[in-house]
Amino acid sequence: MTGFQAPPRRLSISGPALATAAAFFLAPHPAAAADTPEPKPAASSPPTPSRKALAVAASIVPGGLVHGAGHFVLGQTRTGFILLGAEGLGAGLVVAGLGGAAATGATRRFIGPIILGTVTGAAFFFLSALADVYGVLAPEGGTGSPPVYLPSVETQLGLTFVHDPNFAYNAFLTPGVDLRKGSFRLSALGFFALDDTNARIRVAAAYRFFGPRPGDQPRSRDGSYLDLEFALTNHTYGPEHFSVLTGEVNLVGRLDLARVGPTLRGSFAELGLGAAYAAHRYPGIGVEANDLLTPRMAFGIYLGHAGYPRGEAMAYYEHRHDGFAGGFKSPGLGSGIAGHFGVQTRLFFSPRWGAHFDAQGGSALVGRASLLFRYGGNP
Repeated sequence: MTGFQAPPRRLSISGPALATAAAFFLAPHPAAAADTPEPKPAASSPPTPSRKALAVAASIVPGGLVHGAGHFVLGQTRTGFILLGAEGLGAGLVVAGLGGAAATGATRRFIGPIILGTVTGAAFFFLSALADVYGVLAPEGGTGSPPVYLPSVETQLGLTFVHDPNFAYNAFLTPGVDLRKGSFRLSALGFFALDDTNARIRVAAAYRFFGPRPGDQPRSRDGSYLDLEFALTNHTYGPEHFSVLTGEVNLVGRLDLARVGPTLRGSFAELGLGAAYAAHRYPGIGVEANDLLTPRMAFGIYLGHAGYPRGEAMAYYEHRHDGFAGGFKSPGLGSGIAGHFGVQTRLFFSPRWGAHFDAQGGSALVGRASLLFRYGGNP
């Protein structure tokens, strides 16, 4: 139970981490311009095969250390400098976070904003490296186009398999629904064990400041968005005779990287910052409460420009420890500090029907496959 052993601590969320995240998702275009047409880039001759091959090599070496190197070789110097600047900002935030933790002794009073700032820095650092590789490998126009509308109703029904040596459960039935109206969303997702008395139910309400919405709303310029989400989760462990009730708030955004440079069309980056408060309830014993941080980051690509199949795929990191995957185990004293990693794909085979696949690795291994159905909007 790696995700439930964090000691109670005081949490303060403000300052550089949230300011940096806001700048990341609003730059270089303000939110007020999110629904305006995107200007067409100036025409340029495509790179020769030899130059493209050299750019791919440069994105790896020295690109692993100098992010944007591939774009410099490709002749996309503006994009290269942006990626290099993102790397420098990310490295600075990580160093500041680690230095702050060392200077304060990782005291509970400051560890909250320190972790949020460090994860934000790691997002800038790693996402800029992945963007450099994608930009020199992607075909002309990118791998796909973002949806500019969302369905008003989307449901899912699937199976989740969990390999965790600490618990008897393995298989879960996983139903879910998203309801959207204008800028508002209501969501519910359940995990009901088929081989154990274990159940997890999460309900959420979110407000979208800008980005794709249901079809009766103005057309979005791309897939970028910014959401504020409130969620409540109840997880019941029947044989172990305890349950966990968690309340959380998250600020989650996506930036279509076409806003950074034309070679990055078809890719996107996500960053989420948040915090939660969990109450562990033990019948006849009492309640033990602790807070936790819920930052996440992701890099993804859109799949398909027109027709079907269309969708998206992403790789992500979530710092939270309270899910089935828990925290990442590693040798040494740092084991369990990091969250879990995952890959996810959503692919629609028709305007209504699609599939969702998700795999996570932490202290446990988790795999989920779901059938999707959507209605309303302009898919």
